[in-house]
Amino acid sequence: MKPNLLFLAFFVMTSMSGQVIKNEVSTGQAKHSNLPLVDLNSSLQDNSNAVNYQGYYLSNASLPDVSGSPFPFEDAVIIISTIDGKAYKVPNGNYNASTDEVVSNFAKDSSFVFQSKTIKSVKFEKYTATRYKDKNDKDHFYFELTPHASIKLLKKYSAKIIDGQINVLTKQKTSPDMFSLSDSYGITIDGKTVTDFKLNKKSVLKLLASHKKLIQDFVKKENLSYKEEYDIIRILNYYSVISKSN
Repeated sequence: MKPNLLFLAFFVMTSMSGQVIKNEVSTGQAKHSNLPLVDLNSSLQDNSNAVNYQGYYLSNASLPDVSGSPFPFEDAVIIISTIDGKAYKVPNGNYNASTDEVVSNFAKDSSFVFQSKTIKSVKFEKYTATRYKDKNDKDHFYFELTPHASIKLLKKYSAKIIDGQINVLTKQKTSPDMFSLSDSYGITIDGKTVTDFKLNKKSVLKLLASHKKLIQDFVKKENLSYKEEYDIIRILNYYSVISKSN
């Protein structure tokens, strides 16, 4: 289905009730179960073919004084595919690594947060994010680095707030709190669950033990590193090819 363009800015702000704006929060919806949901379908579908699922508003102006950003990318057009088989273009889209949510930063101090349970996948500029279960059986967004390989390499972004420095004498902060972005890796073979994965020689050769010698020869020939993301992508794609041919 050809994606429909989502308009969220002034039309959204004027069409929603004041009660929604009064209930702006600074953390994810899971921590605010009493937060009213915004049904974009009922309020916008007739006029702008908006996304047919729920979410909520987040006023960035209501966030505590934290420097930096929980967003790993520049805002850009993203494509959200929903569990009911539809797809939508969303302007100013991004991923909030602090709350594990997909957002549209439609104004300087405001975001619309999309309800994760309605999302099947999200196409960003370079990679697609899909929800997988971690070792604790919890769903998270992971970015697929090798979407067509037999073993998928996945990347997970996280963001946490680091406390600013405090003057021990005055007890006053001398620097603001700040977001710290980090990433980690995992692999999935069944396409559902994720196993933690380290980018190093030991982990790679253990994972690809069935073709260890061929992998080692390929790495040497192509002058690849077991620690570099792009090189691991090449290794896993190569392994997928030789696995099919043997």
